[in-house]
Amino acid sequence: MKKNKFPMTLQLFAEGDGDGAGGGNVSGAGASGEGTNNEPLSFDGFLAQEGNQAEFDRRVQKAIDTAVSNAQQKWQALTDDKLSEAEKLAKMNKEEKAAYMQQKKEKELSDRESAVARKELMAEAKNTLAEKKLPAGLAEVLNYTDAESCNKSIAAVEKAFQAAVEAAVQERLKGGEPMKKAPESDADSMEKQVEALIMGRM
Repeated sequence: MKKNKFPMTLQLFAEGDGDGAGGGNVSGAGASGEGTNNEPLSFDGFLAQEGNQAEFDRRVQKAIDTAVSNAQQKWQALTDDKLSEAEKLAKMNKEEKAAYMQQKKEKELSDRESAVARKELMAEAKNTLAEKKLPAGLAEVLNYTDAESCNKSIAAVEKAFQAAVEAAVQERLKGGEPMKKAPESDADSMEKQVEALIMGRM
């Protein structure tokens, strides 16, 4: 095996003016991170140096304490809900427990049905907006409480949008140089007008 004529001396923990791996003292153990016989300093050797073991232990303990604390907080949050419900159930008699469990199931079912109905209404509203050649983004401001509220909010949005378009056309027809881009404040005010119309009619 051929020996290197120029052994590489790498500095693991550099400090100072940033001369790079080649600069500085390469023969000493302190600055270069190597032993006196040109062998790399082992981790155990590094820890054996003054103060390194204590600093390493301190950092490891801090990381462990943080991880344990975070895990305890997550566990506590999860168990608090379960414990409070268990305490409620423990104080109830048989009939109250049955009624409580029934109410809980009904609420979960109602929440699921509401979520499904909202998705269906939103899909239908997007189709209606597309048919009326209104921007699909207006679907975000509609009221999805029920079909009637959704239809009323679509009508209100359509009316507000048409009024805004007509106002913009009238403004352009008044003369002057045509606007290349609507100012941000006008867009914001239009959005506020649409929301105000919807909220006022619901």
